[in-house]
Amino acid sequence: MARICIGRWAWLLIVALLAAMLAFSACKEEKKGEEGTPQVTKAAGETPSAEPVPGVTDTEIVLGSHLPLSGLAAAWGVDLKAGMDAYFSYVNDQGGVNGRKIRLIVYDDQYTGPMASEVVRKLVEQDKVFAIMGGLGTQAHSAVWKYLEANGVPDMFILTGETKFTDPVVKSRFGFLVDYLTEAKILGKYIADNFAGKKLGIIKQNDEFGQEGEQGIREGVKDANMDIVVETYEETQSDLIAQVQRLKNENVDVIAAYAMPIQVASVIKGAHETLGWNVPIVITGVDAAEVVAQLAGLDNIEGTISVVFGHQAFEKDEPGIAKHWDIMAKYAPGVKPTNLTLVGATIAEAMTTILDETGPDLTREKFLDTAESLCGWMSSSAMVPSNVSPTDHRPIEVEVYVRATVDRSTDPPSFRWQPFGDPFGFESTPECP
Repeated sequence: MARICIGRWAWLLIVALLAAMLAFSACKEEKKGEEGTPQVTKAAGETPSAEPVPGVTDTEIVLGSHLPLSGLAAAWGVDLKAGMDAYFSYVNDQGGVNGRKIRLIVYDDQYTGPMASEVVRKLVEQDKVFAIMGGLGTQAHSAVWKYLEANGVPDMFILTGETKFTDPVVKSRFGFLVDYLTEAKILGKYIADNFAGKKLGIIKQNDEFGQEGEQGIREGVKDANMDIVVETYEETQSDLIAQVQRLKNENVDVIAAYAMPIQVASVIKGAHETLGWNVPIVITGVDAAEVVAQLAGLDNIEGTISVVFGHQAFEKDEPGIAKHWDIMAKYAPGVKPTNLTLVGATIAEAMTTILDETGPDLTREKFLDTAESLCGWMSSSAMVPSNVSPTDHRPIEVEVYVRATVDRSTDPPSFRWQPFGDPFGFESTPECP
């Protein structure tokens, strides 16, 4: 099949985030191929073109998503939904996709596996959606990924970096965020370049998220001659001052934190404010969001290092970001554009692009073939292109370092994650065939 080279169309190649964001639960990893090469598994239940296609009529395409719209994670889900809704409203005002309007149904999963299972089954079995998009969180999506795979439902742009969702590759499932292992290697490279020969302290969540973070960081610093001290915490803990105190007692020179926003804010605030310890801190891109600065305090977070994979919502001089602000102003008045609304809008635009390229004779199989043929993918918010292939369902594997920066010339002071340096990463599909 011919590859599709796409010019600048929106994809927030992240934070963010999230968001943060993500609750993570252990799921048994699928086996890799004999030499480490992912096995490509055909999704079951693909709809033959001769049969009615779920979620597709002559005038409409129905899509679904599960997001936290209530509870502690609601701030992420509400903004993501606002961005998705606004972009699809914009598309529909332009005539839709190949003569069809897009209707998105989003149910509240409360950021839990049981609720995600309930609402996704409703989307598939009652609402008859064509595809699921932007499911947020490892714990929530772990409850539904195998169900979607078994039923041949396209499971697009999952908002978690857990490697199990994209390795081995499954025809119907695509990631979105840089996977945690790859991102940790990117962060490890920064630590190795700037703190070689020093002592590194790692604070990690006691689950697959933290395990992959530690593994990737260790790989990134393996040639930097660093002593490493590791502290863990349970995801139900919010105060990590004890872990920070132990690292200070160990005289570490830099801290790398693979933690969720509330916990990473506790690390930053605990070190800099409570203990008066001006230790450099490097954090996962999950936490490169505005909310972490609010939780940690601007004076405490300033100088913290993280990563993003595209332009951010504050960069209104970028044409793609300016367009996002215009779309939000028209279709989501009262909702301030953030990195999260940009993520939602970018996923919506990715879906729109693939639907458009698939053509009017829309089936799930043709849609997935089109998704696998994206190459040179440069969104309006992207800093680097993304490539996808039948053996690589991770669109983003390159990131840009950012530094927490506070502008005190404004009243009140303003905050941003300021990019620096060249993009760096580990692209699995560096060239289009």
